[in-house]
Amino acid sequence: MIRLAFYVAIALLIGIFAFWLAAHPGQVAITAFGFEIRTSAAVSMVVLLLLTFAFAFFWRGLGWLIELPGQVRKGRAQARRDKGYDALEQAVIAAASGDAQGAVKNAERVKMLLDRPALSGLLAARAAEAVGDIAGAERQYQTLLEDKRTALAARRGLVRAALERRDYSAAIKEAMAALDAEPGAKWAFDALFDAQVAARDWVGAIATLSRGEKRGHIVPLAAKRRRAVLLAAESSEAEARGDLDEARRLAEKAVGAAPGFAPGAALAARLLVAAGKGWRAAGLLEDAWAAKPHPALALAYRDLKEDEKPKARAKRLRGLVELNPKHRESRIFAAEIALDEDDVEAAREAIMPVLETESPPSSRLCTLMNQIERKAGNRKAANEWLTRSLSAPSEPDWSDLDPEGPAFGYRDEDWARLVYSYGDAGELIHPRHERFERIPLNPDQMLFLEAQHAEDEDVAEDKAGQEEGASRAEAAEGIEDEKAVEEVPQPIKIIAPAKPKRPRRRRTAKPKTKPKEMTPETIVEERKPEPAPSPDLNVAGFPRQPDDPGPLVEDEVEDDADVQSRKREVH
Repeated sequence: MIRLAFYVAIALLIGIFAFWLAAHPGQVAITAFGFEIRTSAAVSMVVLLLLTFAFAFFWRGLGWLIELPGQVRKGRAQARRDKGYDALEQAVIAAASGDAQGAVKNAERVKMLLDRPALSGLLAARAAEAVGDIAGAERQYQTLLEDKRTALAARRGLVRAALERRDYSAAIKEAMAALDAEPGAKWAFDALFDAQVAARDWVGAIATLSRGEKRGHIVPLAAKRRRAVLLAAESSEAEARGDLDEARRLAEKAVGAAPGFAPGAALAARLLVAAGKGWRAAGLLEDAWAAKPHPALALAYRDLKEDEKPKARAKRLRGLVELNPKHRESRIFAAEIALDEDDVEAAREAIMPVLETESPPSSRLCTLMNQIERKAGNRKAANEWLTRSLSAPSEPDWSDLDPEGPAFGYRDEDWARLVYSYGDAGELIHPRHERFERIPLNPDQMLFLEAQHAEDEDVAEDKAGQEEGASRAEAAEGIEDEKAVEEVPQPIKIIAPAKPKRPRRRRTAKPKTKPKEMTPETIVEERKPEPAPSPDLNVAGFPRQPDDPGPLVEDEVEDDADVQSRKREVH
């Protein structure tokens, strides 16, 4: 609308100007070079306007001809730049799509088409990483170190490449240089700390952790837990090389950093007891139990005093339970203490709250209930709990601790994993679970499985004996039928094989004579076969075959029944 009004205004002005010229006719005389030109004022003005437009068009064309080479060069550069940006776009899309070969190919095109060494270098390095060319990526990153704008990114790439080939010393060097150049770079802190932990450089990791904590790269609680694990790992290393004083000092620092860290408390207590400072060890274990009970702490606290009467020990252990009585481990420990004192009701009362809140109960709880029921004399209930323990879920802790062995048999790789599992999440998991090792069965479960196996073998033997007896009876019946048809009976030689026997426990109330042993070579005298008995006669009336052990003796039948009854009583 505004444009239309502007055109209308221009048209009105032109019309007014033309009307004015027509209303004021005049003469224009031009004399030049011996010529004289006379015309009206209106014509002269129109000619002047046309000459002005012609001169402007000529000047514009002349300028275009002068600038034409530059415009050609600029157009070519623009086309090249457009192709470079297209290649950059395709390289980014290929890298995001996982097309490593396409990313490398387009990265090379970007490097040729665009005069941006930083951009093309970064793109080429990332493309080399995408195809697994770590050496090529490192070469690209080394060239980018010369530019201040890309130096930090280049060091990050070099750290990544060093970690990829497990060169932890090179990763530590580059990450430390990046953290010195930019203290606020969280990735540099994480990379340096991870590389030091992977290299088992506990001292350097502790220093890096303190530095990152000051810059706010890690929350305080996680920093304390990580520091406790690192100090305990350093203490274990000092103990291994024989520096017990340094190991004890570091272990106590670990407990101070995180009192609920059970491995640190157990390690410190063991070193303090070895140094004759049992009172100090007891205080550390009590503080750790109050913070977070653990079965290893209970064993360490139990073994603080060797020459101690059972009642005094039970009283001391109950004092530990009272520091955190509502905790699950406290209830389990209280049940174990009562079980050691043969107080079955107290043990059952202590463990019941745990069983009511956990469904299904773990293998550890089932085993404890088996011990309680066995102590109470409920053999059937004890076997039922033991059976449930074989298929019950296990606990990811030290529920199968060896009372006589070390509670925390950590290796260096176990400490390294614990830095993150306990430091970041507060989870204390047995290394056996992290190594995917099988959980060994306890002695009660082993005995139970052996008894079940023996019982299955007995049942199989009895079944086989019954089938063999039935086959022998059928064979004997067939032989007697054949002999009844014969007119003249022939004398038969019978060879009695040795009878296989299993050891049996004889009753003292019914002594019996030991049957005479017979060997396969023993031959019974020749005798004429008696007339074929009727089917109602005893099987003993039939002639005995070479593989027939003979009729059962009454005492042997009773003795076998007695053995079976004792097996049922055991199982």
